[in-house]
Amino acid sequence: MAGPPPFQVGMKIPKLVGSTQLGAIKLHDFIDGAWALLVTFPQDFHPVWATELGMLAKLKPQFDVRNCRVLGLSIGSLKEQARFIEDVNETQDVQVNFPIFADESGLLSRMLGLVHATAPAAGTDHGFLPYSAAYIIDVDMAVRFVFQYPMSIGRNLYEFIRVLDGLQLAAYNQIVLPTNWKINDDVFVEPDITSDAAKALFPNGFHEIKPYFRVTPAPVISEDQ
Repeated sequence: MAGPPPFQVGMKIPKLVGSTQLGAIKLHDFIDGAWALLVTFPQDFHPVWATELGMLAKLKPQFDVRNCRVLGLSIGSLKEQARFIEDVNETQDVQVNFPIFADESGLLSRMLGLVHATAPAAGTDHGFLPYSAAYIIDVDMAVRFVFQYPMSIGRNLYEFIRVLDGLQLAAYNQIVLPTNWKINDDVFVEPDITSDAAKALFPNGFHEIKPYFRVTPAPVISEDQ
């Protein structure tokens, strides 16, 4: 019997507990007041996942400065995972230094709704996991963004950083972000805010093109966000 449906934005991330190459981890304790990026890998020993793990290791300092924990989840044993991480370190010229759940039983994947409805109750055949997933989780353990990629396409990890920046900015300010937004670009005042309220909330002012279309400079993200 498969697990629950895939997670959606706004749902609470489950209390995953499992073994990683850095020791046992309880997901909620690991996050502990920070944001988090949880990235899943349908199998070890795959060139796409090797490049993704390598890039995650290289970009981890970028997540650290954004108060965002990084961890992974792969299908397989700790022994297999250790061999694959060695390959990643060698081929990508990195040191993978963030924890990766070894989900040999498939239990954690089922809790995340990553197992196909026709998958057997036991076993971890990667054929029943048709995509890789990634979740950005906020300080309240709520899933704020879900990425799903086919197994043939590597993920753009710079997009994860862009989305994290946007989520953090919007979480602490009453704004929304335009298409292709990047850090320091102008933003929009939330459409539901009245102009009088917006004048008090945005001391740098805003340019009203339409009542719902009000452009304002991006607020500064503080270090404690």
